Amino acid sequence: MKFKLLLASLLVSASIFAQKSDSLKSKQLEEVIVTANKREENIIKVNTSITSLSAKKLENTRTWGLGGLSALVPNYNYQELGVTFQQIQAIRGIQVFSENPAVSTYIDDVNNIDILANGFAFTDIERIEVLRGPQGTLYGRNAMGGVINIITKKPTNTASGFGEVSFGNLGLQRYSAGYKAPLVKDKLFFGINGLYQQQNGFLINDTQGTTATSTAANGKTVGGENNLYWNLYLKWLASKKLSVTLNVKGQSDNSDNSGFMVSQSSDAFAFANPDKINLARIASHERNIVNTSVVGKYLGDKFTITSISALQTIAFGFKDLDFPGLYHSFYENKIGELLPPQEVYSQELRLNSFKESKWQYTLGLYAFAQKGYEPTTNTAYELSDMEATAYGMPKGSYLISRNRSNNSGLAGFGELSYQFNTQWKATLGLRYDQEKREATFNGFGDAIFMAGAVTNIKPDLTASGTYTSLSPKFAISYSTGDLSSIYASYTRGFRAGGINASSLPAGVKQTFDPEYSNNYEVGYKAFLANKRISVGASAFMINWTDLQFYNLVAPFTYARENVGDAQSSGVEVEITAIPAKGLQLEGSLGINPTEYKGFNLKRLNFATGAEITTAIGGNKLSNAPSHTLFLAAQYEANLGAKLKAVVRGEVRNMGSYYTDIQNKIEQPTYTLLSSRIGLEYGKYSLFVWGQNLNNERYLAYGNPDSSFGRQARIAAPRTVGITLSSKF
Repeated sequence: MKFKLLLASLLVSASIFAQKSDSLKSKQLEEVIVTANKREENIIKVNTSITSLSAKKLENTRTWGLGGLSALVPNYNYQELGVTFQQIQAIRGIQVFSENPAVSTYIDDVNNIDILANGFAFTDIERIEVLRGPQGTLYGRNAMGGVINIITKKPTNTASGFGEVSFGNLGLQRYSAGYKAPLVKDKLFFGINGLYQQQNGFLINDTQGTTATSTAANGKTVGGENNLYWNLYLKWLASKKLSVTLNVKGQSDNSDNSGFMVSQSSDAFAFANPDKINLARIASHERNIVNTSVVGKYLGDKFTITSISALQTIAFGFKDLDFPGLYHSFYENKIGELLPPQEVYSQELRLNSFKESKWQYTLGLYAFAQKGYEPTTNTAYELSDMEATAYGMPKGSYLISRNRSNNSGLAGFGELSYQFNTQWKATLGLRYDQEKREATFNGFGDAIFMAGAVTNIKPDLTASGTYTSLSPKFAISYSTGDLSSIYASYTRGFRAGGINASSLPAGVKQTFDPEYSNNYEVGYKAFLANKRISVGASAFMINWTDLQFYNLVAPFTYARENVGDAQSSGVEVEITAIPAKGLQLEGSLGINPTEYKGFNLKRLNFATGAEITTAIGGNKLSNAPSHTLFLAAQYEANLGAKLKAVVRGEVRNMGSYYTDIQNKIEQPTYTLLSSRIGLEYGKYSLFVWGQNLNNERYLAYGNPDSSFGRQARIAAPRTVGITLSSKF
């Protein structure tokens, strides 16, 4: 009830402000252009729930990564296990339980297919579009919950640059700079930017109660990381109709006190001791990722042809990971080595109608080939002296797990819209995906590493599977020009099936099938009061089927299988208003009741050997807050010809949720208060800021399956800092 009253109050206040706006001579909200349908369109006319975050809003909210989207985007929740590339994004309760994400992330039209590819630092961003709800027709695999579109700034005929420096607590240092300019006016353009960021962890290690044989790790900080990001553009306008853009992005992440995959011993411990962790050793990690893409566009009289060719490589390694027991990355011959680089080649060819007409279309083909070395299944488990003796091995031996995957896919998609008249439009879409997955692997304990050599006790296994999927879309909308629209839609998303890369008994399926999400939605978007208020609202219901989850499939044997179904429903509202000159109010609200539908998890009581069945039906979806609420006010005052003061305050409120499918690890409702205050003088600015100013301690992660323990990880405490920037 209090949220309904809050929403009603916000709407009434916005209306009152609108009535006063003429006398206050306030400015208007700007038109928002998005590319959600793989063409540039006014956001009002797009029949999808979209949150579009401009470069200015990202700066105002100090959004430096995907974690900053929680609550800012209705019904969006972000969690991570120690590092930004081991993340869980959930939209409307649809989340990941495997290496295939449930929310697909694109950067400049290139899909980050693997979860390990995410975690790019943000700098020089043009905008971020968050598409809420399944988007399988145009985006394909892993867009079950939605899509994150990240669009960076491109070079133009105008030379420009920027520099920015930030310092804060927890040892934060952040430096970024960039420059864009024409090399040959109207023909050849160049752009480059970079970012270096480092921050210390806040968890203090205590080796008491661990298997540590040395106290060297005692009192050490855990969770620090260094990030180096760079982005290079070269754009060629071959003619008035043809352009070609080469883009190379890279990021290096490393840490000698890594938080990768480590957690506090339980959720109770995490809440009671938020700054403490117990590890026998402190891990290190390194990740190097390079994305290379070539985008060609041909602008015809009635159509546009777009070609997107991309190669993504990721090298990753870690050492001394206490998870539990000590693990190191391994594939060939060195403990803690960088795994062979994962490689993803992709090609999209797209044809879009160009000129306005009753018929509008998008047609395309998409193909990819992926060679992968998933880090948690390419490991060396370090045997303790007692374990080595029990296995009859020399001290210092390791049990080796290896997994190499070769995946490929091909898809054809199309979307056709018909404008009946100036108000009514209908859209039909369909996508067909075919994907082949293959894995070569060994079972745990089937290979050992000792005295610098690998011995295969059993030969490697190879398994494969082929999967197909149809992703339809239907929508109908009614609009009044660029000022308002109402729509109803059905969309479908899917996550690819896969292979259990472990040795399974005969008769047990080595593969598991895709899972699907079917979304039914109605929505409303409008500019009101002479474009001084913008409103977006939607109501939805998602049926999530064939969930992939680990289950007991044979005596003492676990594997991923399709365990059951779930349902998510709710409403979302976003409002921006300019009640007076210099004052902007923002608000968003998401309400999201969810439920798993009638399926059971099977587990083993290791003490007795008996099988345990847990009924999951009726539980709430994990990582699905009951509500998300975001409120912000920003006031800008002119103090002189070039001098301006800016004051901003924000409130984020996340409703209670469980992180695990059994509903045992609960994160109660929490609130975060943030502020940003500063001065802008021409192209220079100086701001002080603070996030989580009330120092709320809440979970950054809780394991999705509490059958084997209730590991958790607390989020960072209050962060404060200062940022100096210049544009030229």
